[in-house]
Formats: sequence, structure tokens, C-alpha cells
Amino acid sequence: MPDQATCSATIEVRMRLLATSDLHMQLIAYDYLRDCHTGAESLSRLATLIQKAREEAAETGAICLLMDNGDTLQGTPLGVHLAQHHVTPHPMVTAMNALGYDAVGIGNHDFDHGTNHLARCIKEFDAPVVCSNLTSDRLPSLLPYALLDRQTALASGDLTTLRIGVVSALPQQTATWNRHHLDDSARVTPPLSALAGTVQQAKSEGADLVVALAHMGIAQFDEGDDAQNQVAEVAALAGVDAVIAGHTHLRFPGPDHEDVEGIDCEAGRIAGKPVVMPGSGACCLGVIDLSLKPDKTGTSWLVNNSTVVLRGLTPDVGEDTIIADFAQEAHQATRTNLARPVAHLGAPMHSYFALASPSPITALMAEAKKHAISRAVENTDLAALPLLAAAATPATGGFEGPGNFIALPAGQLERRHVAGLIPYANQVWAVKASGARIAGWLERSSLLFNILQPDTPDQMLIDPQVPGFRFDALYGLEYKIDLTQPARFDVAGRPVEGATGRVSDITWQGQPVRPDQEFLVAVTDHRAGGGGTFRPFDDDDIMVREDAPLDRALINYLEAPDCQAVRSATPWRFARSSGLSAILNTAPDALNHLSDIAQLRPEPCGYTQDGFVRLRLHL
Repeated sequence: MPDQATCSATIEVRMRLLATSDLHMQLIAYDYLRDCHTGAESLSRLATLIQKAREEAAETGAICLLMDNGDTLQGTPLGVHLAQHHVTPHPMVTAMNALGYDAVGIGNHDFDHGTNHLARCIKEFDAPVVCSNLTSDRLPSLLPYALLDRQTALASGDLTTLRIGVVSALPQQTATWNRHHLDDSARVTPPLSALAGTVQQAKSEGADLVVALAHMGIAQFDEGDDAQNQVAEVAALAGVDAVIAGHTHLRFPGPDHEDVEGIDCEAGRIAGKPVVMPGSGACCLGVIDLSLKPDKTGTSWLVNNSTVVLRGLTPDVGEDTIIADFAQEAHQATRTNLARPVAHLGAPMHSYFALASPSPITALMAEAKKHAISRAVENTDLAALPLLAAAATPATGGFEGPGNFIALPAGQLERRHVAGLIPYANQVWAVKASGARIAGWLERSSLLFNILQPDTPDQMLIDPQVPGFRFDALYGLEYKIDLTQPARFDVAGRPVEGATGRVSDITWQGQPVRPDQEFLVAVTDHRAGGGGTFRPFDDDDIMVREDAPLDRALINYLEAPDCQAVRSATPWRFARSSGLSAILNTAPDALNHLSDIAQLRPEPCGYTQDGFVRLRLHL
């Protein structure tokens, strides 16, 4: 705190907060699916921006702190290799230690490779690893908050010490999403109440300033009672001075949240506090510059002014080879493993049109899940239930751009292709669901599509705020989706007054599905736990929850795949409506495969600014 005797209106301290979030093991710019360097986003390139930002801070005499907001240890095949082979020291942790991170938060995906793996990594960090709303006996090195003392010189030449409190929280739904990884001692408490208490604790121990690492997003709609994106509420908490956000892979400040009321997308402020959200995969460095002045009593510091910017990677930003070198040994071992052949494809498969027509890629994932569950329930009472599979396509463009699609070549299929199909460490589970619940499930999935009007040119087929991986198709059923009608539920899962729904004619083996009819549905553990804003299944409804990694299930299925079943599976279709058309944004290579959706009479109509090809589809 400032010395009361020297306190005056001219005293000022500058502080710069540098932020990363959702790195998802993007340590080097490498595409393991295509087995090539990309020159795109990576921490090894972002390191160059970090160094420059630090040098600027030093020139102005500002205290500079670097913090990460979680979802760091999972996301690429490199991360899988490191976890499966218990590689120590962990190259990502080594790189972050070399970069001098001052504090690290954890995200929900940091549990995906197991609590023991996370515990080893936390122990390796030089910086304190913080989470204020999760405790576990298996994570003894995890702290509820951290206090960082940093010394700086005043204009008078006197030295003063600031104590910065760091608190952190992740969505409470982590307890459901990752329940198979959390032991009985684990407790996940509501983030807002946990942060409020921890902030006050940090203040009571002399924190002059509190930074909140909020591994959650900025809610773009009313998420209801089970909200997971509560950054606005975190920013409004008493005692919080700045917020580093994440989880949704969006950016702030900037246009990603321009339709959200009550926030300043230009200045980067929410509830009057500076907030930064630096995207995902090391695409941006978040920078918050603070000007601090003592209060009238001279006993504490106040934020007098703040600026918030995102610094994106530009073509002239080179790679820090020292940081990249930490990954090389494990990187080469990962490539060797991914080059192993697993199957042979007679024809290419892709996800270019997966959001406009049933895709063989999605069908392949569904058949692999069904195969795994049918073997798991063989000779049990569950085998008598009709077996379905829920599947979504993992890469369909969206915020990640026109390169975010799957394209499997004809010929040898390698483990790297499987890694591209399964970006997360999911398990294959099975749930029991009634016909009524399935109808609601399909309605929630159909929120991906905009409500369309006949004879209205060039309306967009897909709602850009709904990620493609939230569109589940239920294989084993057949049903229609009427794009001219609203869904029965809103995005928070609440019934829409007066809406009759857009999913109809749901049949199984040619017969209408009854509301009380029971099915066994093969799903991922993530979806069973409510991941993707779906309603979570109760423990009593989860019938199979064995250790069955989805990648292993897919490789097992590919030993003897039913190619006809994969290529002919068409569980859903759009209800016909005269004069209905819409625009689909997809990969430029889709122009070479238009015959795959000949029934939609695709018409190319230019490109978007970010490189998607625009196709007009007649629905």
C-alpha cells in the first residue's frame, strides 16, 4: 500500500496484465491431422508477443504479470501422448515456466486426462495454480487463491510494494461433465459465492488489487438457473478489479459479443471493470493496462483508468524456437504413433455439408458408438432395448474458420485421422431415454438452424452463435426438421410459449416413437453430463459408464466396418417447403463435392471475408 505520508494526487502506479486462455495444448503450430506445420497459432509464436509486451511495460515502469486461464493441458494429440505416457516434465508446463507465468487457473478440460495427470502438472508449475471453487484430496498443490507481491518505483523514486490477489473459478457443471474423473473428495461449489468469499479473504490478507481468472464466458442469452457463462456477474463482484475470461473460445473486446446488452465491446469493460477474453489456441494475447492511484486515506489503491486490447498473431510474428524446442521429442513420438495405419477407406469422407445433410463422418462416429455399446450390453437385459447412437460432427467451420473441417482421403486411414475425428478425450457411455426425452433432445439440437422464411433470398441456414458440435443426430431413428418453425425450447432449455416444435415424424423401424417408449442411446460421457447446454442425465439413467475411450471404440469398429450402413444412414431430413432456400458457409474444397448434396441444388455464390465459400441451398 502507498505510504500515507507521501500520498498525493500525483502518485500513480502502472500495471500491465497479460493473459492467455484455452491454449488447448497448442504449444507449436502443427496440424496433426494433416501432419504438417501450419505457421498458425501457437504458444511458441505468442511468446514473441509476450516478450514485446513485457519490454513495453518495462519501458514505462509498469508492473507486468502474465496469467493463464485454464484448458491448457488438453486439445491436441500431443497432449494425449503426454498423458498416456506420463511424460515428465510436461513440455507445456516447461514452456510456461520458461515464459515466467505468474499465476495459472484451471479449466474443465484440464481434467480430461484424469486427476492424477492434472496433479502431476500442477506440481511442476513454478507459478501458483489456483481454483477457488474446486477442492480435491488428489490435488494437494491446488490453491484457493494466490497473493503476489510486486515492487515498483514511484515518481518520487521511493519504492512501494503492491500485493495482487488472484482468484479463479470454473463452471460448476464441471462436477457433472468430469464426474468420472473426480474422486469422492472432490467438491465443486457455485463459482460466484466461492469467488465472493475468496476475494474478501485475499483482501483481508492485504491484497491491494484482485484479478479474477474466470474460466467461463460472457453469456449471450439468458442461460437460466443453470448458467455456466457468468463473467458479467464475476465482474460485478465487490473487490474484483479485473477479469480474465475464457471457456467459450470467443474474444473480448471486439465484435464477438456486440449483441450482448450491458457490456462495452470497444473499451473492454463489464460492470465498469476491465475484462479480456483472448480466444483459444494461442490466437491472441490479452492485454489490460491499469493506472492505479491511492485512495484519499492513502491506505489502498484504486483503479484510476484502464485500457483493454487483444493482440493477435500477424504473419510477421515469428516463433520462439526455445519454447518450441521443449515439445520436439514428444512431438516426434506423437507423429510416429499417429502414422500407424488403422483401416482402409474405399472412398473419401468429409464434413463439408454435415450441417445441411446427414454426413458419413457423423454416421461413422455413431456406428462406432453403437458397436461399442452393443458389445458392452451383450447377454444383459439392456440388450433387449432398441439401441440408438447420438453423434455430432466435431469440425464444421464456425469460429475456427474455413480450415475447421474434416476431410478423410480414400485409401489408408491412419491414427492421425482418428485424432482429427475425436479432438477430446471422450468415453463411450450409454443412457436410457424415453421417446418424450428424445423428442426434446432433438428439439434442442435443432436450435442450430435459423428460422427461415419462404421466398426470402440469402438467409443464413446456421445460427452463428450455436456451435456445430451441439447438433446431435440420433442414428437408428428417422425424423424431419421444419426450418420454418421455432423449436419447442429456447437455448436455456425452457419451453417456448405457443411453439409446437420443428422436429416431427420421429420413427423407429418405420413406427412412430411413443413418448413412453424406452431406448438405450450410445453417447459420449460429455453429452451424458449435459455438455453442450443439454440436460444432463441422472445417475440412474446412465446404464453403461465403463472405461471405453471413443478413439479406441472407433479403431475397433474400423477393423470390420459396415460401410453400407455408414454411407446410407440418413436419420434426419428437412421438411419440404416451397420457395425455401438458405446460405451455408463451408470449406472452399466443398466445391469439388457438390454432387454429394445434389438434392439441395447447391449454387456457389462467392466467398466470405474470412474465406468460407457461400452455397445457396434449395431446401
